[in-house]
Amino acid sequence: MTSHSLWMTFALAALTLLLEILGLAGPYQERLVTNSSTMTANLNYALTHHSAYHVPYPYTANTLYHAFGTFGGTGMLLALLIAIYIGSDNHNYHVVARWSLLPSLFNSNGPLLTGLPVLYNPIYLIPFILAPLVNMGTAAIAIALHWIPPVVYPVPIGTPGPLIAFIGTNGNVVALGLGLINLALSVAIYLPFMRLAEAIVRAAQQSVGGDSNA
Repeated sequence: MTSHSLWMTFALAALTLLLEILGLAGPYQERLVTNSSTMTANLNYALTHHSAYHVPYPYTANTLYHAFGTFGGTGMLLALLIAIYIGSDNHNYHVVARWSLLPSLFNSNGPLLTGLPVLYNPIYLIPFILAPLVNMGTAAIAIALHWIPPVVYPVPIGTPGPLIAFIGTNGNVVALGLGLINLALSVAIYLPFMRLAEAIVRAAQQSVGGDSNA
């Protein structure tokens, strides 16, 4: 696999994330990569050689984006949910987080996208794109250094995000640990933007309250 293919994977992931926050479908939408030729070739190699460390396509949407960049759905929104639980004092945010917890655990981001909202919100644009790309970068480095094998084995849709790489590598513990580290990194990325969004909401509420009292 050439470096061009690696960068193409990152470019298409960034495009998918940008389109998603604008309410549009991107090239890495789940149904578009299911049973792709690269996934089949990787799986056949792993089954034939009893190892996934030297598969022909180590840097793909499946091995990087879906395995490490979609915890809680597109944009790593499970990390935003955790950031709300640990860093927000906004009652409405916590209500949305409670209703979004179960869907987010199974990688459905709809409640958070529309509930906060994240959709069309420029404040969340940077972490929405940055968090998945950072996670993909750490995974690509780990694959290149042979710390983990690429994800080649089928994983059921809806598998909780941190378990995707673990199951898809046939139980590689390092892949599980990397997934948890990536989730923590994503929480750290989302926290300052969540607090900024919360501060803007608070200022707007105070402004409306001040105008009504005038």
